[in-house]
Amino acid sequence: MNRKLINGIFACVTGLLGAVALWSIYSNRDMPVIREAPEPESIIGSQLPEGHPPIDAANKLAALEEMSSKDPQNPDYKTQLGNTYYDLGQYQKAIEAYQASLKLRPQDPSVETDMATCLHILGQHDKALEILDKVLRYRPDFAQALYNKGIVLLNGKNDTKAGIAAWEELLRSNPNYPQRANMEQKIRQLKSGG
Repeated sequence: MNRKLINGIFACVTGLLGAVALWSIYSNRDMPVIREAPEPESIIGSQLPEGHPPIDAANKLAALEEMSSKDPQNPDYKTQLGNTYYDLGQYQKAIEAYQASLKLRPQDPSVETDMATCLHILGQHDKALEILDKVLRYRPDFAQALYNKGIVLLNGKNDTKAGIAAWEELLRSNPNYPQRANMEQKIRQLKSGG
């Protein structure tokens, strides 16, 4: 074969490959580029000061604090702060964040119920019941408040009769309660002394 023919074929193949590559780049221009994530730095928990939240939670808290300071009238940031502190087991800080949220948006049954749960965990059962009863005055069928009221009465106040009554009210006012069968079983066990 002559050299001119080989060079011509090579030039055509090279040109064709280049055209295919350009077409591939053009046709996939809107597709996301997938890169391997860098290996996270390994952090040994014992290196963190005692009581320090995990790094991810600390970053989340810092971001929420910053957003909250930039938009101090937004109750959702305060609620998210409370939820994060709650998840970290820092119940007093959660209560403070929930209180700040409630100053901006009073009568939020979810926030008040979560705050009552924190108080219960901290052993302030009467205060928890006071808040849950307040929620149930303006939202008598609020399932989570009724459920939590039963928990506080049973575990915090050792009042089985009142705890059962709260859970029976939960089932009466929420006929489609998703955990109905489980709740009915718990009530039967409590009534039978089990």
